[in-house]
Amino acid sequence: MAAACCWGLSAFLPVGMMYINLLIMLLVMGLQPDLLQRLARLRRTPAAPALALLLLWSGLVALVGPWYPDSATRLFHLMRVALLVALGLMLSPLEARLAILAFLASAVAAVLIVFVHRRWGLPDWTIWASLLQSRNNFSSGNMIVLASASGVFWWIAVQPQLRSLHRWAAGAAALASAVIVALHAQSRNAQLLMAVLLLVVVACRFRSWRATVGGAVAVVMLAVSAWWLSPTVHDRFAELVSDVRGVQTHSDSITSIGLRWRMAQEALVAISENPVLGTGLGSWLPRWHIAWSGFADRLPPDTPPHLADTNNPHNDFLLTGMETGIPAMLILVWFLLSFVVQGWRRNSLAGGVTVVLGIAVMLTAAVNAPLRDAALGSALLWLLAVSSAWHRSPGHA
Repeated sequence: MAAACCWGLSAFLPVGMMYINLLIMLLVMGLQPDLLQRLARLRRTPAAPALALLLLWSGLVALVGPWYPDSATRLFHLMRVALLVALGLMLSPLEARLAILAFLASAVAAVLIVFVHRRWGLPDWTIWASLLQSRNNFSSGNMIVLASASGVFWWIAVQPQLRSLHRWAAGAAALASAVIVALHAQSRNAQLLMAVLLLVVVACRFRSWRATVGGAVAVVMLAVSAWWLSPTVHDRFAELVSDVRGVQTHSDSITSIGLRWRMAQEALVAISENPVLGTGLGSWLPRWHIAWSGFADRLPPDTPPHLADTNNPHNDFLLTGMETGIPAMLILVWFLLSFVVQGWRRNSLAGGVTVVLGIAVMLTAAVNAPLRDAALGSALLWLLAVSSAWHRSPGHA
């Protein structure tokens, strides 16, 4: 129980804490007297067959296909994701509930840290450096997780069975988290997620097309307000529009959207060439090197050289489909959707949390690589599994 809470509290800490928590959880779980019962519960979860099949299919591709320098790394990340999810699913409902509460407490702490920094300034300490400044993928991951926390807070705020004090506190936390993401985050993924999850909450709470349409109108109005009131949101999405307009020109290849467009094209071509078994686990980087050399001479001289070594196409579905075939891509969709469907069917407080976190992971996987990048997706994937363990039985939902 303490290990689960510790992991929840570490959602915004440096990525090294994830690996420390992973080792601690492995040790603690291995010492549990009811380990066999936990493993049995894991096998009965809807996500378990898809996860096992994804591992088996990827292992088959690695066995019969070509081996690349990045193949071992890709296998490691697949095993890491499987271990994260399995450990989360093996928690008891009470442990899972406390872990989610610890995560929400860490989100409130993150909001306060950012507020204090923007108001008075904080020292440049490693423990919160990626939260306060846009430095790396972990900075984007922090804002994505905070946007997801905002969605969970909104969900709690609309639960009629909770006490008014709890609902008002959750609403205040949701609003504070959303404001921080809108004003502070440089991640368009996080800002888009913030709006989408609010719509997901409306749809999940009222479960009618009329309410969903009304929620969509409200979300659009809030998005327009954020556009006008937040220079960060305005500038980032104005840049997005500019990138989209120039996406077909060679000179715009190094923009964020231009680069993603070229990567998506390359991945789709590779999928069409090898639709069943893919081009091989770990084949993305060698293929991207070849593609990059084809247009590198037309890029501006100040193009960052590290872009040639981008290790994924910023889309986990395309990466999986390219390297291990369309069957693996469909298994990945099945795996992530199983959480959303299970949470939707529960129609409970815990079930709604799973829906919110499941949509957050799926949307992030469509524009980034949370399954490939530990800094970007480890916290979200573990929390998704934990939320599913929370509503394992109706009596604990």
